Amino acid sequence: MDRMDVDGSVYNQHQAACGGVIRNSQGHWLMGFYKSLGISSVTEAEIHAIMTGLTVARHMGLQRAILYSDSLDAINTIMRNHYADHPFRDTIREIRDFLLQDWSVEIRHMPRENIAYADYMAKLGQDVTNVVDVVLIPIIPTGCLPMVLRDQLACNY
Repeated sequence: MDRMDVDGSVYNQHQAACGGVIRNSQGHWLMGFYKSLGISSVTEAEIHAIMTGLTVARHMGLQRAILYSDSLDAINTIMRNHYADHPFRDTIREIRDFLLQDWSVEIRHMPRENIAYADYMAKLGQDVTNVVDVVLIPIIPTGCLPMVLRDQLACNY
């Protein structure tokens, strides 16, 4: 089963970005990504990270995957039955629609230290001055290599 690790990041006056990494069942890098979000709350950035990860995975044609996020707040918000009045309801609805498509995706919590390179990818989006569409990174960035290796040792595949 493939694996998606995602993270949202908020910095300097609520400027936000999200990012993540998609790996195959052996832990090998398939794709990294990041996206600048503009002004957002932490929860909104985390929800956008989940949505962006699902979008990238879907476009890559993944059929079975587990998505990991370090945000219990975002996961609980997405899984909650009553979200009609939530300020991020449109994105939550999109995520739920993605989960109901013809693929098998689970969303699970993972402590931040086990998905540190997802945070690294999100912080790449902080360097972008304008809100941009998703930037895809097909090769592991050099600065990310130690984190990927450490994470592969810490996680079960």
